Amino acid sequence: MALTFTPTAFRAAALCDTLRTMNVSTAAPAKAARHAFTLEDVLRLQDQGFFADPKRIALHEGDIVEMAADGDQHIALTMALARRIGRALPDAYFVGVQTTLRFSQTNAPSPDIYILAGGPPQGDVAAARVHLVIEVADTSLDDDLTDSAQRYARAGVGEFWVVDANRRAIWVHRGPVDGRYPPPQAVPADAPATPQQIPDLTIVLDRDAPEA
Repeated sequence: MALTFTPTAFRAAALCDTLRTMNVSTAAPAKAARHAFTLEDVLRLQDQGFFADPKRIALHEGDIVEMAADGDQHIALTMALARRIGRALPDAYFVGVQTTLRFSQTNAPSPDIYILAGGPPQGDVAAARVHLVIEVADTSLDDDLTDSAQRYARAGVGEFWVVDANRRAIWVHRGPVDGRYPPPQAVPADAPATPQQIPDLTIVLDRDAPEA
């Protein structure tokens, strides 16, 4: 579950002062206008104390989003999968766990797990380097299957998995076309799921995260 910030979520007067320094109009427009926030904007707001927990902040296509705190089941499953992936992959890959994946100055989500070809991310990451993104869903399944999938498809991510913590299944999205994935394939917990670009990596939920 994610909460998108609106001006009412901040201290209104202080926010207006800060937004003016970002060249964002604070006057009531005749027609609603959208301002795309940047990472620089987020850091400036963070420095001024607008976020109760900056570690929960992500930037989704210009929208500042506060992610809900992870529950025990979500954390256990994410860590089990991260351990399995980290042990299986050679040093030619970088595995990010709940860290920022910056596609651009206005698009910097924090997926539960992502796998990059090559070393750690430095600056903007080209979609071609992203071999897999994984989101673990216990209370956010509908959002991840719709909003998250659409965002990663628009970013050009070739493969996106949603791990359903409750039904014990992996929803595999592949091959975005015109910014959309085809309908996902559901892989049950006792069956293998293998990323197309990493054929040596196989995930079986019942084997790799039996207690999560």
